[in-house]
Amino acid sequence: MLKAKAVRPVLFKKYFSMAFDINFQEKATVQFHIRRFLLYPSFWENTVNHVPIPLIWNLCRFEASNHGTIPREKGIYCFVVKPNVPHFFETSYLFYVGKTNRTLYDRYKEYLNDQSGKGKPRSKVYEMLKVYRDHIYFYYAEIPAQQNVDNCEERLLNIFFPPINTLIPIAKIKPELQNIYE
Repeated sequence: MLKAKAVRPVLFKKYFSMAFDINFQEKATVQFHIRRFLLYPSFWENTVNHVPIPLIWNLCRFEASNHGTIPREKGIYCFVVKPNVPHFFETSYLFYVGKTNRTLYDRYKEYLNDQSGKGKPRSKVYEMLKVYRDHIYFYYAEIPAQQNVDNCEERLLNIFFPPINTLIPIAKIKPELQNIYE
């Protein structure tokens, strides 16, 4: 009769008691930060989408202390998240494109109010402003009164499909482009 070989407790413990565990809270936090972007060269290269006038872009970190530097002119603007990683090249993510036929100064103030939860901010905008508060930049370009602010915004939306924007003009007429982030 063969004797069963005894398994030494040390080896058993070594091979079978190594616990596998997942921190689901950390996983959920990481997954919350996954974003989708449409990177479609055909849209970038299509001259129909190009802005018809030269724009001079300015930027500032999006924070209350910069409100006074924003011009009291109408124009278009973008929210961009910049990681600012030391010893690495500049990396940016375009989250939102907007326009104002009032003043950029007034619109900036409205976004500061949105960030602080005043009124009823749009949920995607509020989330962007809160989650990336230390990494968000406001790019803006003044557009002279005779130029069409709406036209410039529409073209930029059709080129980039920013993930926070919900109304993309070309998606209204092309069903295959509707709800691409959902």
